[in-house]
Amino acid sequence: MKAFDVRAIPFSRAGSWLAFSWIKAHDSTRTVPEGLYLRTVRDRGSYQQLFRVEIPQNNSAELATIATAGIMRLSRCDKATIQDHFIEVCFPDIHSARFAGYQTSMLLSSLPGSELSYAIPRGEGVWIVNMLGAGLRFLFIPLRGTLNVEAPWRAQGSTLMRFNIAPDESGRFDLIIQEYIQHAEPRRERPPFSEEAKRVEAEFETFSSRFEDASREEGALDQRKRSAGSRETEEQARYILWSSIVSPEGEIKRPTVFATKDRLTGIWSWDHCFTALALSKAMPELAWDQMMTIFEHQDEFGALPDAVFDQHVVYNFVKPPVHGWAIGKMLSDGNLSLEHKREAYDHLVRWTEFWLRYRDYDDDGVPQYDHGNDSGWDNASPFATRPPLEAPDLATYLTIQMQTIAVLAEDLRETEAALRWRQRAHDFLALAWRHLRSGESMDFIVSGSHARVPNLSLLRYVQLLLGPQLPDSSRRALLDSLQREKFITEWGIASESPLSEYYLSDGYWRGPIWAPSTLILVDALKNAGEPELARDIARKFLRVVETSGFAENFDAQTGQALRDSGFAWTAAVYLILLNNNLHSL
Repeated sequence: MKAFDVRAIPFSRAGSWLAFSWIKAHDSTRTVPEGLYLRTVRDRGSYQQLFRVEIPQNNSAELATIATAGIMRLSRCDKATIQDHFIEVCFPDIHSARFAGYQTSMLLSSLPGSELSYAIPRGEGVWIVNMLGAGLRFLFIPLRGTLNVEAPWRAQGSTLMRFNIAPDESGRFDLIIQEYIQHAEPRRERPPFSEEAKRVEAEFETFSSRFEDASREEGALDQRKRSAGSRETEEQARYILWSSIVSPEGEIKRPTVFATKDRLTGIWSWDHCFTALALSKAMPELAWDQMMTIFEHQDEFGALPDAVFDQHVVYNFVKPPVHGWAIGKMLSDGNLSLEHKREAYDHLVRWTEFWLRYRDYDDDGVPQYDHGNDSGWDNASPFATRPPLEAPDLATYLTIQMQTIAVLAEDLRETEAALRWRQRAHDFLALAWRHLRSGESMDFIVSGSHARVPNLSLLRYVQLLLGPQLPDSSRRALLDSLQREKFITEWGIASESPLSEYYLSDGYWRGPIWAPSTLILVDALKNAGEPELARDIARKFLRVVETSGFAENFDAQTGQALRDSGFAWTAAVYLILLNNNLHSL
C-alpha cells in the first residue's frame, strides 16, 4: 500500500492493543510533550503513553514518520540527513513491537510516573519493565546492538526510565518490546525483521482483498475508472479499519474495531453500526462481532451502554436506537444466518421496549432523550434547551426498528409476532406524527410541557428516512427547508445550518460535517425520492475525505479536518459511499 504519515493515522495492526501515534502540542486533552509515542489503547488515561520515541542525532530536524501496513520508517528529515540513517518498526504479533535501526541509535523515554514502576535486568541484556499506571509489564529484548538503561532506583522503583539502543559494529540494532506475563521466556530466535514485516503486510492485503471480492460481486465502480487519489484513500480506509481492530480482552468480548487507536480508544453504541455496515459484505462474521460487541452489555432493562472499554462499561448515557436501521441494511446484504437473526430479534425487542417503557416520563407514548449524548449528537442545538426532549429522529429510529423486528420475525417464521410489530410500528408513527408535528413535519418538544424547541439542526431531517411513510407535503417541506437553510455546502452536509445562531465552524454537532450524519441523510434523501441529491452529498463527502483525511469531522465551509484523526467510522462511511453499497443508492 502507499505510505501514509503517522501524524495523521496511527500505526498499529489488527488485534493489537499497542499503537504508535503522534501527540500534538496544541491538543488540550493531552498533558505530555509533543512527539511520537508507543501507546497502549487500553483505557489508561494519560498512562496510555508508554514511551516517547526519539532519534537522538540531529534533534533540531523534524522527525519523519512514514508507514505502510507492515512497516513504519522513522528518520530525521533535513538536507544533511543521509538516507540510510533510519529506523524501521513493525508489529510482528499482537503483543510485540520490533525496532530495526540502520546507522542510528534510538531513545525511548517513559513519562514521570509512580515510584512503583521500575526497570530491572533479567540477564543477557534483557530488561523487565513494569508500568504501574498502564497496568502492563514488558520485556525489552535486544537482538542486536547495545541496550543502555537509565532508571534510577528511588526506594521502590523508578519515576522516569530511559532506554537507549545503540547499533553494533555493523551500524545496526534490533530490539523487541514484548508484553510480558510472569512465566514468559525471552525469545531470541526470530525471523529476520523484513520477513516479519512482509508477513504483516500480507495479512493486511488478505483483509483488503475481501473488500475487492465483495466489490466485484456487487458490481461496484471498476477500480481502473477511479482516480489515483480515490484508490489511495480507499486503501487507507481499509487500513484504518484493519489496524483499529483489537482482540478480545476484558469487557471487549469479540474482535472489535475501535473508534480510533489515537485518542477515542473505545467503542460507542452507535459508531459500531457504521463500521459493521462497511464490513457487512466483505467480512460478515467480523461485521456481526462488531454489532454484537455492544449488545453483549445490554442491561436487564434492555438499555445499551453509552460506551465500552477494556476495563469498564459506561451506562451514564445511551445512544439512539439506530441499530434497527443498521441491522435492516445488513439483512438486505443476505449474510445473516438464522442464528444471527434470532440474536438480533431478541436484542432489538428488548432495546425497543426499553425506550417505550422506561424513557417516557410523561406517559404520552412518545419517548424522549434525557441528554444530547443519548442522541449521539451530543451538543446539537435542540439540546440548548434543557432536556428531556421528545425528538423526531428518535421517533423515526424506533419506527424503523419495529419494522426491522417484524422482518426478523417473518424470517424466523413467527407470523403473529411479525404482524404485531408491524401494527405497533404503524400505530407508534401515527401517534408520534400527531404529537411532534409542527407545521409540515415533526420537531423537538420538551417532555411534559410539550413546548416547541426552535432549532436549525440537521438532526430534525433524520425523519426523511421514513420516506413514503411521511406525507408528500412533509417530505417536500423538509427538502425545501434543507436547501433554504443552506445545510448543503461545497464540502457536504453541515450538522447545523450556517444561518443558525448556534453555528460554529468547529462546533462539534453545531456545524461540522460528520460521517454518520452524512450516511444517514444520504439514505434519507434516497428514501425521500431525491437520489441525485443523495449522490451529490455522497460525492462531496468522498471529496472532503480525499482532501482532508479521515478526521472525526470537518469544517463545513472549508473542508478542514477537525478533532481526532484516523477515525474508523469516517473510513467506514467513505468505503460504503465509494462502493455505492448503500442499497439502491
